[in-house]
Amino acid sequence: MKSLEVVPALLTCAVVALSASTGTASAYDDAHAANSPTARTRSVAPAAAGPCASNALSGRGVRGARSAAEVTRRLGPLTDEHRAARGYVAGKGALATPGAFRAGAGAAATAIHPAQGTAFKQLQGSDGACATQSVSTRVRVRDADTTIYTPTMYPAGGSCIELVTVYNQGEASVSAWDWCRSVTFKASVPIDSSFLNTYTDGSSSAYTGRVIKTSATSNTWAADLYNYRTRGWDRLYTQSGTTQARYDGWDIYELYSTVGASGRSGSCDAMAGVTFESSNIAVRTNGAWTAASPANSDTGYDAPNSAFYCPTRTYRMVNAYDHWVAVG
Repeated sequence: MKSLEVVPALLTCAVVALSASTGTASAYDDAHAANSPTARTRSVAPAAAGPCASNALSGRGVRGARSAAEVTRRLGPLTDEHRAARGYVAGKGALATPGAFRAGAGAAATAIHPAQGTAFKQLQGSDGACATQSVSTRVRVRDADTTIYTPTMYPAGGSCIELVTVYNQGEASVSAWDWCRSVTFKASVPIDSSFLNTYTDGSSSAYTGRVIKTSATSNTWAADLYNYRTRGWDRLYTQSGTTQARYDGWDIYELYSTVGASGRSGSCDAMAGVTFESSNIAVRTNGAWTAASPANSDTGYDAPNSAFYCPTRTYRMVNAYDHWVAVG
């Protein structure tokens, strides 16, 4: 989930892959595995690949989605904390920038909220983002002050919905945050065996999600998950209205945590050795999908690696800007 204030750090919709493997990332070829800090660039952005290019809407809801009451019970406690962290004030909108952290009264000075990944530029006709996002069943958050939103995707163009992979104490889910009306989580599906059997491709534990505008007149947006069994999009959530967030967007690695006396973030143990990857990141403009590239994206939300307070963590943009990888 993004904050909405300017951050003095190097500050990316997308197909996001969050690998459940540990150690060195393995979801990309040997050419990508070189330890070069420089991302490859394309002279021309290609069309979106894989499920993102599909228009097959199933007409069904997401299998295993929680009831509204269960969403509130499990994710509601995050609302006030993260509204405050983003500088959200009812009636005034969210004022902080993704990657920034605005601590509330009494908040520990060691609270951190870093982010890295792809930032989507606000372009005329921006109306969607797509991501194939891998998930891990091995992330274990034991620190009450740590919440991991990785990957999290919010399309440019005034979207009502952010599609978020959520890890906190006792929680692993793919969830939809409403930015237009309630400004809280409104839909969720747990990451369990049913989810993996339905919404991943069976080999990489990666799900494909998208957020698209379905009506320009009412500014209606929908969050869908691609059902690999039926080869169609199942709907998780839809909302309309005026966004209280931003008109640019992102597909990023983001977390909230605190730094202990050791100088190490509480998120490090939960994420140690796990590869988080977002690939085939794509944006939609006037109904047409293209891969994220310098023409439509940049790294405007990136914080430096040191902002994560995790000395063993690594991150790099594999290809600007449709593929990033972080380990730990």
